[in-house]
Amino acid sequence: MPAGCFVILLPLDSDYKVLGYYFKEGKSNFKITSELFLRLHLDHSKDEYSLLKMQDFNILSYIYKFKGKLSRKASGVIIGILLNEHDKPEKYRSSLKEGTEALEIIGTNLLKLNSDDFEPLLKDIYLEHLEPLIDILKPEALKESIITITKLMLSGGKSERKIAQDLLKKVEGGEHEKVTEYYNIAQSTLKSEEFEKAAKFYKKAAEIAEDLYLLDIAESLNEKASFSGTIPELSKQRDKLAQDARNFLRNEDFHNAYLNYKKASELSKKLVEFDKEEEYRLKSDALKSFYEVDQKFAKK
Repeated sequence: MPAGCFVILLPLDSDYKVLGYYFKEGKSNFKITSELFLRLHLDHSKDEYSLLKMQDFNILSYIYKFKGKLSRKASGVIIGILLNEHDKPEKYRSSLKEGTEALEIIGTNLLKLNSDDFEPLLKDIYLEHLEPLIDILKPEALKESIITITKLMLSGGKSERKIAQDLLKKVEGGEHEKVTEYYNIAQSTLKSEEFEKAAKFYKKAAEIAEDLYLLDIAESLNEKASFSGTIPELSKQRDKLAQDARNFLRNEDFHNAYLNYKKASELSKKLVEFDKEEEYRLKSDALKSFYEVDQKFAKK
């Protein structure tokens, strides 16, 4: 399980502002230093997602660009989650995006909050959005969420009360359990690389979640469906680039070898496959250095 999270605001009139931290254990020595911010900022100048391997944690982060009035004061935020060694980064991809969208709802007040005011909000965002989706999708958790929604609706107008009654009937009939069932099937088929089938079941789970007024969950599931659908083509492109790089290397074309490994690394990051991203990035860097040395001495 993750150890916590942080949020960095990117004001237009200064480099950055750490809005706050949330740690599951209540305290930590972790801090965003100027050096760490520069590393994050550099990574996010190229990609929406970043994975930095630190001594104590792996930091998975996502940059969100503001729109509307808020964009006049700040370009966006970086939200990061502190992962332990055995946490899989891909599990948190859509959750991070949801978390940043929740921050935008706070609006221009976000710019005025100090850490004491912001950190209780960050705790809520963490618990609601950043915990692994599989925990949120357990039948008992779904049931509890729906019942909370119905309580709010029952205090509303006639149409809202009717919706609440219908939702309670669906819960009694076990409709919410289908969300968990379809999600588990999607996860299983994804592991076996049946990407189209996985996308189909994510979509089914999303449709039921939407009918049950679990709109945030439906959005996450739809994003997973969309992402699953792109995996085959992106993986195919990445693998071809890596194979081309190996072929160029055999022919001692170091320039094209490092360029292809670099592109393969960039696609691996889009696929949230950070082991591959690191492998191809390191190979690209090594070959680039070799190429530059080779060119230097070839001229003599």
